[in-house]
Amino acid sequence: MTLENEQLINKSYFETFLSETETAHPIRVLGEAYLEEQKNEMYDLSYIRYAQGEVYFHNKDYEAAIFKWENIANELEPWAKKNIADSYFELGLLSAAEDIYTNIQTDSNTLAVEVSLQLFALYIEREKFDQAYKVINKAISLNPDYPNVTALARSFYEERQDWSSATLLAVNEMTRTESINWFNHLHRYVEQGYTKSFSPDYFYSALTTVYKVDQQHFEQLTSALWHSYRNQDNYLLWVKTINELFLNIDVNTNESWKEISALYQETYFELTDGRHLINELHEVLPLVLENWLKVTNKEDALFASASVLAWNELFPSSVEVNSARNAQKVILQAKHDQNSLEHSLQLFDSITKWTEKNKLEIGYKTNWWMNQLTEFRMNSYLITGFVGSEKSGFINSVLGEKLVDDSTLVVLSDDDTVEMNEISTFGSRQISNISEYQEQAAQNGTTGFLNLKRPCIFLNEIESTLINTPEFTGMSNEQNETYEYLPLADGVLFVLDANDPFTDKERQVLLKMKEKSPNVPIHFLLNKLDSIYNEADAIRVAQDTRTRIRSYFPDAQVLPYSLSHPVSQQLNNLTNFFKSNFQVLSHQDKNISKILFLIRITLTNLLKKRVQMESSLIDSIKWNEDILVRLNGFHHGLGDLESDKIKVVTDSYRRIKTEMKDDLTKSIPKMLKDCSELIKEDSDFTQLHVELNEKMNDKVQRYVGHELIPEAYRALSAWIEMSNEELAHSQHYLDEMSETFNGLYQHEKLKLVCDFKVLDDWRRDINRMTSRVQVEKENILLRTNPAQFLLKSAGRLFGSLSQNKSMLYNQYKKYVEHENYEDVTEAIVNKFFLQFDMFEKALESDITIFFKEPFHQLNKIITETQTEIEESQQSLKKMKTNPEAYYDPIKLFELKLQQYEFMVKAKKATVYSESRV
Repeated sequence: MTLENEQLINKSYFETFLSETETAHPIRVLGEAYLEEQKNEMYDLSYIRYAQGEVYFHNKDYEAAIFKWENIANELEPWAKKNIADSYFELGLLSAAEDIYTNIQTDSNTLAVEVSLQLFALYIEREKFDQAYKVINKAISLNPDYPNVTALARSFYEERQDWSSATLLAVNEMTRTESINWFNHLHRYVEQGYTKSFSPDYFYSALTTVYKVDQQHFEQLTSALWHSYRNQDNYLLWVKTINELFLNIDVNTNESWKEISALYQETYFELTDGRHLINELHEVLPLVLENWLKVTNKEDALFASASVLAWNELFPSSVEVNSARNAQKVILQAKHDQNSLEHSLQLFDSITKWTEKNKLEIGYKTNWWMNQLTEFRMNSYLITGFVGSEKSGFINSVLGEKLVDDSTLVVLSDDDTVEMNEISTFGSRQISNISEYQEQAAQNGTTGFLNLKRPCIFLNEIESTLINTPEFTGMSNEQNETYEYLPLADGVLFVLDANDPFTDKERQVLLKMKEKSPNVPIHFLLNKLDSIYNEADAIRVAQDTRTRIRSYFPDAQVLPYSLSHPVSQQLNNLTNFFKSNFQVLSHQDKNISKILFLIRITLTNLLKKRVQMESSLIDSIKWNEDILVRLNGFHHGLGDLESDKIKVVTDSYRRIKTEMKDDLTKSIPKMLKDCSELIKEDSDFTQLHVELNEKMNDKVQRYVGHELIPEAYRALSAWIEMSNEELAHSQHYLDEMSETFNGLYQHEKLKLVCDFKVLDDWRRDINRMTSRVQVEKENILLRTNPAQFLLKSAGRLFGSLSQNKSMLYNQYKKYVEHENYEDVTEAIVNKFFLQFDMFEKALESDITIFFKEPFHQLNKIITETQTEIEESQQSLKKMKTNPEAYYDPIKLFELKLQQYEFMVKAKKATVYSESRV
């Protein structure tokens, strides 16, 4: 910035008119200069007026300053306008100041920046923050090196909590100036989480810049960004960004990159924890591994190099060739990780949690073995041999009791208690003896084994468990369980029959065992020497057997054993044989290999289960669809049964009720007509109609109570029994159908129980309807119809006259005998049968209640079956359309397994190499 610009900015241009020795006030000096300039023929007062305006401004005479600056017509005019705006600003006339600032036109970069800064201050004061953003950004674009411009902008952004703008400014300035100060600001923003909204690749240039400036600051910023993007949606993009960065920078392997190496290791674990599909990782993970190996110190590169090799093993050619070769070299030079066991157990735990989340099961048997392997003090030796070797005889002699046979897989261990348990995929079950286990195994099949615990001096001495596998036979031995349990053993004791030791078939089996588990040592027990006639023959057979064995197994030892001799005489030799011949490795090292084997078996089984799951779903859908057809058919049949029972029961009841109605309808008129016998010539005809009416009602009541109701009770009781038989037949039908369906379900899923309480309700209602019957009295002869009116009137008028009684007698008798009584009969019948009619109307509803619970249960099971079909179809569709959701996690588990296996192999190779040296 020139001196002139500094004077214009600071309003000190007037000092150019003052001499160094000047003592007079600037106003006087400039006034005299003004008068002196006017004396010139061609004068220009603009410079002096500009200077006078500055002096007035400094002395807060803003109006005088404005007056002076309004009359500037030279190159200082833009500055004068800016100064006028400054004056209005100081006077608080912000609107006027803004108008002037925004109308200044200038080619001066300095003046433009100054105007922007003044407007920035003005807009903040007026709380016009959008305009403030624009002018401060303009100032930065004009000259970011202008004093305090970027500092003002940063403070403004931070005060406004505009971390996006603050971050952009910090990145741009750090990249432009390579200033550590801006690095510190950016690092602070990242650590406080203000940069998460930025795409990770935005920071590429900033990281490149800081790497050139200082590696320590580079690691700090990289680490902060790495942590900020973790668990974010754009985490993979960050990993891609950092991968690209490390591909394009020269990494000095002599420098320490511990923090970056640790971050790459964490990222490897995060990316392979099952949340990402393999097609996502193919683009990212190979570079993660290559860069991880690049920044890792060779001594600590075991994990990185093993990971590179494992990925390249599973996905050939996905890792750059030189990186794969480098990993092969580095893994042998790396410091061996002491947490291999912990990593292996964590992997198994991850698999377990994944299976639980996906409704799968690893199986109790596998978990049991895993628990056994964590007891590091114990060795496991597999005892096997061919039929006739008396393998079980040898084991029983050691145990001191006949407990095992040649056909059952038994794991024997020393314990203070005596206990026998069946260990299977489904759990543990205590049993009393081997026979019980064999019987159930023959009936149900089993993939388990027996775990026999008991005190045993020999097992205690050698601190071991024995795995007794079924004997090999002369037929195909491919499926013998020895092969399954061989990798879990620390050694094999192969029992030979001294009468025919080391046959061709035995040799073939042994070579196959060696091929499958080359690191498991095999030694031999020459059994049944007591069957050989003399000691010389025994020595000869033993020596000959050793010679033939060592042609194939040079390191194998042979121990002669006699079942006829007391075990106490042979126990010391047997103990020494195991201790001296079976290599004693670190319990942790040998168990890691076994754990990894179990994990590999588990993953293999999980892959098989995926096929089984799909097949099971298809079978389940087919079976449920078939059962649904049957259930719907049964449902329709039950509906027909219900309708049939409603018809049978109601029709039967209706017939009884109709018969009762017909009987009463016929009997009432006859009974009433028969009442004519009650009319006598000497009757009191004035009250006869009343007396007859009473007696007619009594007669009807007696008939109903003594004849109709008893007969109705008998008929309805028979109807109840008939209904009971009909409904019981329905229940029997439902029981048969339930049994049929439960046979299909193979458990009691369907239990259809009808509500026989309705029969109790019917009995109660019938007892109520047929007990304490009271027929409501009917107005029979007290009606107001013309015939009765005339008859009753005549009785009252002439009844007291004896000569008229004969006439009244005949009229009454004729009326009673010839009246049809239809209305009376209908009224009596309707009233009496009202409760019987109501009972009939409720029958259909009652029978529906009888079948309600079976319908409810059947509808429930139909709905459950439909839901199960739909869920299975959805699961099957998901499995077929998205198989990677299942296979990819297993593949990533396999990746880690492969990695740990490489680490174990590398350690063994190093140990072997050191032992050679």
